[in-house]
Amino acid sequence: MRHSATSDMPAGNPPGRATQLGSRAILDSLQAFSEVATGLAAESGVEAICNQVVAVLKARLGLKSCSIMLLADDDRSTLVNVAGTSPRKAGAARPAEHRRFRVGEGVAGAVVAGGQAILVPDTARDPRFQGGAAPVVRSLLCLPINAGGASIGVLNLSHAEPGFFHDDHRTVFAILATILGKLVAEARLRNDLARFNQELERQVAARTHEIQASHAYLEQILGQASDIILTVDWRGRITFANRRVADLGHDAAAVQGLPFSMLCTDGALPAPLMDAMAGRVARNVALTLRGQGVHRLDTLCSFSPMEDAGGGQGALVLVRDVTGIRQLEAQVRRMDKLTAIGTLVSGIAHEINNKLVPILVYSELLQRSQLSENDLRLIQTVHKSATGARHIMDSLLRFSRQEPPKNRVCSLNQVVRDVAGMVQFRGKRQDITLSCELADALPDVYMDEHQIGQVVLNLLNNAYDALEGAGGRIIVRTGLAGAAVRLTVADDGPGIPPELTQRIFDPFFTTKEVGKGTGLGLSLCYGIVQEHQGDIQVFSGPNGTRFEVTLPLRAAAADAGSAAAGPDRPARRGRLLVAADDPVLLEVLEHVLGEHHRVARAVSGQMVIDHLAAHATDAVVLDLNLPDVDGAAVLDWLAANRPELVGRVLFLSGAPEDAGRVLANRVPPERVIPKPFRVAEVRAAVDALLAAGAARP
Repeated sequence: MRHSATSDMPAGNPPGRATQLGSRAILDSLQAFSEVATGLAAESGVEAICNQVVAVLKARLGLKSCSIMLLADDDRSTLVNVAGTSPRKAGAARPAEHRRFRVGEGVAGAVVAGGQAILVPDTARDPRFQGGAAPVVRSLLCLPINAGGASIGVLNLSHAEPGFFHDDHRTVFAILATILGKLVAEARLRNDLARFNQELERQVAARTHEIQASHAYLEQILGQASDIILTVDWRGRITFANRRVADLGHDAAAVQGLPFSMLCTDGALPAPLMDAMAGRVARNVALTLRGQGVHRLDTLCSFSPMEDAGGGQGALVLVRDVTGIRQLEAQVRRMDKLTAIGTLVSGIAHEINNKLVPILVYSELLQRSQLSENDLRLIQTVHKSATGARHIMDSLLRFSRQEPPKNRVCSLNQVVRDVAGMVQFRGKRQDITLSCELADALPDVYMDEHQIGQVVLNLLNNAYDALEGAGGRIIVRTGLAGAAVRLTVADDGPGIPPELTQRIFDPFFTTKEVGKGTGLGLSLCYGIVQEHQGDIQVFSGPNGTRFEVTLPLRAAAADAGSAAAGPDRPARRGRLLVAADDPVLLEVLEHVLGEHHRVARAVSGQMVIDHLAAHATDAVVLDLNLPDVDGAAVLDWLAANRPELVGRVLFLSGAPEDAGRVLANRVPPERVIPKPFRVAEVRAAVDALLAAGAARP
């Protein structure tokens, strides 16, 4: 409700009283002005300015209370009491500082909402203050604090004497409120500028560090390269040589400025180098180079055009020595070392994943228990850390084995929510709105959620970059597109020129400024989507850009079926044999599966064979790497002796990419569970095996 300004004199005041009080009000106000101006000369912060004004006004005018309220920075519909205190009723507790009020509520809220001062000569006669105990404050004056043509706060003055404030006060203190608004606005601008400068300095320092690190890294790469690297200007003179030129008996610094022809046996520039200087590429050219004395090297040289420092057309020359047996030996040693690393990583992954199983499984189960909030938070932290360790091991395995995408059935909507939660902070600083319009009941997709998450992250970052400085809106949508799901990331930015959209997915192509893009993000997105048998397209115009990613549903059915029964409601009860060489892993498997099934245990492959030869069993959960008889040998025995169980064996592996090789691709991927596993994952897989066995005649 908006209150109209009032300046009614309280009834019963003698004539001439207003004139006398008005003159004194002007004098007191001018004296207060002088003290405020003197005190504010040394103040620069918003709160310090407001505190100084409140202190002077209370002391000079003998006010009952005085306060300054400003609109909150984080909520423009809320007033915050930044200086002084509001009046309180008789006997009420002292009001807390920094109280909050809604704009439009009460007298102060009405002043800010309407932008007009409110003068109440006597609260005892004002209907807005009726209904309570006798008011402590009898006279009240509230004035808007304006800046930039809008109200940013309110100055509240109150006195115990009725009729203390008059129109003279309102006129004089309106000027003070205007000055105060300008001072507050300037102080806020100074604070914003200081924060901006600090952020700018931080960014400049970070960028400088990145450039220095990149320069040092490039120098290290060039210095450690196994090939000789040379650059030649348009005259055929060497302008740069890495230290591998010492293989020819030369010093890197000494050869700079010398003609490349001095390295050639015939003393002339080779034709492929001339072609490169004319703009053509020549790769793996057999060339004999001479060094100091009679030393010769048989090499393969690659010549590529490159602009030299003077703007002329020069060339980049890569020289690989193919003459010495020592390099062949080094290559063999290098291959042996990589093989050893792969074997070592696989062994480490097996052991660490075994240790992670009980941590992940029990922490997952404990989260379903009735725990206190603190205990639940601790368990969630343990589970999150163990999951992070699992991802680290997965990354090591992919690095050492060049593992293809680790596909599983998961929710595209959840991937989008997770990534959007990570990047939405960018919009808060740049006036960019990010909204997600995700289709209900969207089918799960058979995909590597981490790689698809990288695609979503790259597309969102590109959209933010396109809107940087101008603001705008980003919309992420999901939905069905025939036999596929579709992900759309759209922005209302300036768009991409038509001549560039055909190159947008090319490696190292970027439309961003130097230093702001590598040109790899969209090409990586393209590669990931292609590996998932999907498609990615870009549509751009003057009203914005839209990327569409489609992922097929074709491979999801088999894996989804394994999860259909749910983690807590198996398809049917069964007799299970679980086998692992780690007793802790066996205990976890028995705990996870024993709730719904009858479980027997084995610690070796031979024990598995002995048990299956003597006991009826519905399904087998088998660690791939068992002592004495491994999983592949057990599978061979089943094929010969218990063929009905061949399709009801679930393998556990710390390196699931090895399963296809060890098992000779006789087991589909959905029957190989990576360690460490999730409770729902292994339960659903066992339920699928039992359901498949029950369906057979």
